[in-house]
Amino acid sequence: MSRLTLAAVIFLLAAGSVSAAQLGKYPVPEASACVLAPVGIAAVIALEKRRRRIAKICEGVGLAYFFVKRLVDISLAFGILLLSSPLFLLIAVMVRFGSPGPVFFRRRVIGKNGKSFDMYKFRSMVDGAEKILEQSEDLKSEYYINCKLKEDPRITGLGKFLRKTSLDELPQLLNVLIGNMTFVGPRPIHHDEVEIYGPNVEQFKTVTPGITGLWQTCGRSETSYEERVRMDMQYIEQRSIMLDLWIIISTVPAVLLKRGAC
Repeated sequence: MSRLTLAAVIFLLAAGSVSAAQLGKYPVPEASACVLAPVGIAAVIALEKRRRRIAKICEGVGLAYFFVKRLVDISLAFGILLLSSPLFLLIAVMVRFGSPGPVFFRRRVIGKNGKSFDMYKFRSMVDGAEKILEQSEDLKSEYYINCKLKEDPRITGLGKFLRKTSLDELPQLLNVLIGNMTFVGPRPIHHDEVEIYGPNVEQFKTVTPGITGLWQTCGRSETSYEERVRMDMQYIEQRSIMLDLWIIISTVPAVLLKRGAC
């Protein structure tokens, strides 16, 4: 029995002892006790199963996978940045003079082991976009449910083009070089998304988030949030170098054909 399970059992026993000592003051019906005890035990078992499942997933990938994956990340990121440097500079100038505000948008997201980092994008919204969202309850509600807006009034004219072509994500190659992102992996999530992501968030934290993944090749913005989470978990459990290469290759036509683009 693991330490976590043992601690949980001891806690349940202690809680039962305290309850027994106070029966005279706070009587607990026998029917309630019969229901609550199995529920508590079931919760401990479920927690232990999830812990073992995540540990098994982590052990299922060898060191060779991480070495080759990092080598591919550095090679691709450096090569693409080098080839696209004129385009990179042109977009930066257009964003800077297209509307007031910074060139880059930095979003604080959650990465591997739950560590926070700044994910970079070309700014595609007006400056102060978060304030606009806070001023509308309808927009806030839609964003909370879907983590996106179907008709987003905050996006600039240039921003719409950048999102359609996914060029707004070009600066994320810097995140890949730094090492807090990879080419293929679950999409980084914001702290506000943790509750929506559900219990799968612990499994999400076992890997480095990526620029692209399964759901980006299978519909992108047309994919529901629940389906996105399901595919992220599927990738984590089945990840391999061959799967990564297949996703990278499949992402190219998905972007060029603008399938499911925002």
